[in-house]
Amino acid sequence: MMPIRGSGSSTGATELQKTVRDEHRHILALFQLYLTAETDARKPIVDQILDQLASHFKAEEALLYREILSGGEQGRRLVQESLLEHDEVKAMMTELQQAETDDDQALDEFFEDMMRTVRAHFLTEERDMLPLLEALPSEHSE
Repeated sequence: MMPIRGSGSSTGATELQKTVRDEHRHILALFQLYLTAETDARKPIVDQILDQLASHFKAEEALLYREILSGGEQGRRLVQESLLEHDEVKAMMTELQQAETDDDQALDEFFEDMMRTVRAHFLTEERDMLPLLEALPSEHSE
């Protein structure tokens, strides 16, 4: 997965938006792969999704959210909401990683619940946050 890079210009903001969307699509494609995989083949896919989500969240928090914060009150509100969603998903990820059960069905249901939360989060970012990034003056992107 390509790391999110700081923008530095309006072209950089466009690249940042594209990278965020591409990472979202990649993670969602892994979700679909998980859903079609045999039960005994799912753990490596889950591990890959958890790793990619952790990396994606870290990059968003370091780069994307820093840019969005320059978008005034609306930017601060969006970042605050997104950080709460990140914390919720991170807690679910930790719970999955520490699960010591052989109940595949319960783990699948919990993982699929986490996936619904991630999907909703991605949708909110793309609907609300990325357009704000595009609207920011380029001097905020340095």
